[in-house]
Amino acid sequence: YASAYNLYHNRMAAKLAKLLGHDARPYEAEADAIGNAMRHYLWQKEEGAFAEYKDLLGLQLVHPSAGLWSFYHTIDSDVPTPREAWSMASAVERFNPRLPVTGPGVPADRRYEMFSTTNWMPYSWTINNVVMGENLHTALGFWQAGRVDAAYRLAKSSLLASMYMGISPGNVGSMNHLDVYRREAQRDFAHGSGVMARAIVEGLFGIEPDALSGVLELRPGLPSQWQRATL
Repeated sequence: YASAYNLYHNRMAAKLAKLLGHDARPYEAEADAIGNAMRHYLWQKEEGAFAEYKDLLGLQLVHPSAGLWSFYHTIDSDVPTPREAWSMASAVERFNPRLPVTGPGVPADRRYEMFSTTNWMPYSWTINNVVMGENLHTALGFWQAGRVDAAYRLAKSSLLASMYMGISPGNVGSMNHLDVYRREAQRDFAHGSGVMARAIVEGLFGIEPDALSGVLELRPGLPSQWQRATL
């Protein structure tokens, strides 16, 4: 995800340079170099996803089990092609641990689940929690990858777990009761607020403004069973 961040910001620097009448080529070259290096060193063909990182020292091993953040930040930074993005979303569904969202009043129309942020062991604070914001950003990544129904199911699961099943009704917080140790210890943090807004506006309704280019893109990500929606 650090490489993805740097690729994105070099592309944005190139865009700004052009608007300001400066030479954009150094930034474009750096972005291309980062993208090529990511595919050379981190792309895993069998898994269909980028690895978490590659060791700098020792055996220089590639660590295959990427966290959710390395999925959604890489997609959000426009690194993968559409085919790669679809493959990465599929890898998240195959490899990341799922936690069922169940309880009184939870709809029984389908299986609702959330992801832990990693499958790393042993459990440790901040690296394999169950976090509303992480899951909503992953849902946004699913929408960006074209996985509309999976995106909506994950987003609804996140809202059910935190806003409905939580001990603070209607809350958009951080942790939720599915976390094995911390539970809702961080329910007052605002981690989920910004990405919840993005997931609903940019993902579900597909409204994405690009003010620098003077363009408003509309790519609705409504679930296949919906007949209409109002924003």
